[in-house]
Amino acid sequence: MSQLVKTKRQANFKDFKRFGAFRGLVEQKNVVFNSFVLVFSGRVKQSYSFDFFNYAGIDRPVVLYTTPSTYIDDITVLTDIDDDNGFVNYTVIVEGSDTVTAKVSQNRLFVKDANFWWPYLMDPNPGYLYSLQVQLFDDDDSLVDKYSLPVGIRTISWDSKSVKINNKPIYLRGFGRHEDSDIKGKGLDLPLIVRDYNLMKWVGANSYRTSHYPYAEEIMDLADEVGIMIIDECPAVNTDNYSDELLDNHKKSLTELIQRDKNRPGVIMWSAANEPRTQRDEAEDYYKEIVEHIKSLDSSRPVTVVNDQSPDNEHSGQFIDVASTNIYFGWYSDTGDVDIVISKIKDRVRRWNELHDIPVIVAEYGADTQEGLHILPSYVWSEEYQDVLLSKHFEAFDQLREEGFFIGEMIWNFADFKTAQSTGRVGGNKKGIFTRNRQPKASAHLLRKRYWALAQNLDDADLPDDFNEYIFGDSSVRDEL
Repeated sequence: MSQLVKTKRQANFKDFKRFGAFRGLVEQKNVVFNSFVLVFSGRVKQSYSFDFFNYAGIDRPVVLYTTPSTYIDDITVLTDIDDDNGFVNYTVIVEGSDTVTAKVSQNRLFVKDANFWWPYLMDPNPGYLYSLQVQLFDDDDSLVDKYSLPVGIRTISWDSKSVKINNKPIYLRGFGRHEDSDIKGKGLDLPLIVRDYNLMKWVGANSYRTSHYPYAEEIMDLADEVGIMIIDECPAVNTDNYSDELLDNHKKSLTELIQRDKNRPGVIMWSAANEPRTQRDEAEDYYKEIVEHIKSLDSSRPVTVVNDQSPDNEHSGQFIDVASTNIYFGWYSDTGDVDIVISKIKDRVRRWNELHDIPVIVAEYGADTQEGLHILPSYVWSEEYQDVLLSKHFEAFDQLREEGFFIGEMIWNFADFKTAQSTGRVGGNKKGIFTRNRQPKASAHLLRKRYWALAQNLDDADLPDDFNEYIFGDSSVRDEL
């Protein structure tokens, strides 16, 4: 099944006036489905393989805006640093009925003693943003149009061992996520957005992936402000049955994503797809073209494909800059057997690096956990089992970090989320360390200790005060018979 999911579409009002209805800026489905089932009632039922609920309808704001006849159509910003100074290279495109062809203006700004954009806990002042003010004047020096763009001054570089921000290697402590919650589902929920970022900061996370589609702009805005690094993912899930139609849709979706998010300092990497069927021989030419398309649009960030295939049995790894692997040892395979987890994780991650000589991230791992279910000895679906399985992964990750090419761990998932109904899903996917209404499971406290310990060790972050909770203070213990 080949599937591309939701993306934002902008439309010119005049294109729709002949229909006698206003459409403006809308959310549209841009979906390529190859599987529909005719059910007994005679209606057609959608069928899909991805493991999250496919909400329908308009779930983000609809905006009508006007422009002058000549207007600022696009701004592209690339930043650089030199010692303590920053540089902002910008390109402005002006369009409109008064212009025969698009007018392009390019320039370079120097910022002395700049405040660089840093990720959360890598600097005492993370997420620092400047405001780039662009103004358009006519021949009479009258203001025609203006636009204010938040800008974070930072660099991204990468090689076969690392990804760096401002020349400092990063280690991703993060999550896979979904736009999903109780009551509102995928609908935009501003208080929930704030809650989620507060929980990320509480845990000590510095990153997440927009699995498996572009997130709302309001969510992305706060990531830039807080200093959260983003792997920005195209809405391509389980791509299969490779065709020219799928390739065209995939490229179009990537173009829209990169055009929207190219200036965001928090976006550090592009993800071309999640769990595509890259074991197919035809995937080689397909992903070669996809990665080339991304690089033609933006060469300033590394590209990844989030993959659940064995690196020896897939055909995209030779084109990407960073390998992102999804592994579920101890859950979907070897269920309940935590003793084999460490060796299998290390073998899988090492193999990606050996084959392609690129940095590696574990983009998904975890176990479904029913909150409040406690079983000793640990047993699948219990909170105890989730803790034990996570701990085994931590041990493997630390051993891999010592080898110099392993650059991140992103648990699946930040919070429980809704899925299609099935016998394998009790109220949805329960792999979250938080419940669907954003309350912690036992694993949230374990992961918090892990992420803050990494932040302290790698970035010299100060531990929160509540890490020093009082437990026992008596220096002498009396034995009683």
